[in-house]
Amino acid sequence: MIVIYTPKVTNRIKYTLDFIFTGYFGIPYELIQDPGIRQAPENIYINYSSQKIPGFFSIYRDDLLLQETITAQHIFVSREHQMPVFFQTTEHFDLRFDIFSCIFYLLSRYEEYLPHETDIHGRYKSSNSILSRPEFNFSPVIEVWLHHFKTELLKINPAIPFRKYAFEYLPTFDVDNAYKYKGRNWLKRPPNIFKRECRNTFFGHKDPYDTFDFILGEAEKYELKPLFFFLLSDENENDSNVSPVSLQLYELLRRVSDAKINIGIHPSYCAGSDHTIAEEKKHLEVLSSSSISISRQHFLRINFKGYFSELNDAGIKKDYSLAYPDTIGFRAGFSREFSFFDLRENKITDLIFQPSGWMDATYEYYQTKNYLKMTQEILQFIRQIRKINGKLVTIFHNDLIAKEDYRNAFQFINNHVNVDYEE
Repeated sequence: MIVIYTPKVTNRIKYTLDFIFTGYFGIPYELIQDPGIRQAPENIYINYSSQKIPGFFSIYRDDLLLQETITAQHIFVSREHQMPVFFQTTEHFDLRFDIFSCIFYLLSRYEEYLPHETDIHGRYKSSNSILSRPEFNFSPVIEVWLHHFKTELLKINPAIPFRKYAFEYLPTFDVDNAYKYKGRNWLKRPPNIFKRECRNTFFGHKDPYDTFDFILGEAEKYELKPLFFFLLSDENENDSNVSPVSLQLYELLRRVSDAKINIGIHPSYCAGSDHTIAEEKKHLEVLSSSSISISRQHFLRINFKGYFSELNDAGIKKDYSLAYPDTIGFRAGFSREFSFFDLRENKITDLIFQPSGWMDATYEYYQTKNYLKMTQEILQFIRQIRKINGKLVTIFHNDLIAKEDYRNAFQFINNHVNVDYEE
């Protein structure tokens, strides 16, 4: 049993300890507020306070988890045991940085609630984040910290039954435009019939964005269990060209659903501000004849001050939007799923986040690189995640897979995710 002393128990402390011990480590813990209890030899006693206590493994405590408001934090990055850290002290503690506050700061997306600059789509810029610093580079640093913490605890008791992890891979697909020409509302989004490619499509040629035979074939070949997120709106210029009531889209959804592939809603560009997530989700449920409980926001356009309450109201249980459009890596410094903590309400919620780490659109629109450079970065990224036995969730788009580089990239990842590499 892990016994943790803290003079004050807050929602922030409880959330963070639940995440670390119950969630990630898979071991029980008990909170105490009296350090003078009689210690049992089979337990590990952790002191989380501003003072060291003899007989306890002492972790330095900053004030972040004691607070209830959202205020700018003083962040200074240094290194402990070759790890980049913050919320640290120069005093002698067994752990000289507040690992609990560091983890909470990243998982809660604390920095995204503070005043910040946004891009043209109103999104939090990756360059604003502490994780954009070279020391972090959007790595799964939380898993690195937790591995170190686990190692320190095993020195006290080598028999602690920590949960074991294995590397996982989950390919996901955003279907923004199921088809390039088919399925349109000709009054709202007329296709360019003067283009030969368009005319050929209507005279029997396969639609250029219809890459679903290839995707489903790869999934079957490698025994993958992909997720598909469908966009069901043609209202905004940033939304789909395909009508959400078209026969072609309905037939595709039935095909994917019949293949036993999990489907999620890809809320439209203005779904959050227009409060249409629940409506779009319900429409997807009707078309697919299935219950929808997962989502990923179109354009990764999320706002921590309101978007996730919309998801909760719509009955979404797990969201896959936690990624940046312009860089690969982990927005919260963690590769696996975790519960959303609502900072505004200062409480734990039932909503689960599953971070996504790599996206084809990042290379298409933000980091234009040749195929060789892209695959080199893919290999490096896979190695990084395999090293911490993390989870790689990739984002592909059916229309981009129509391009040779991204089609090959999907095959490349499928071929390499389970290969062990020498460090």
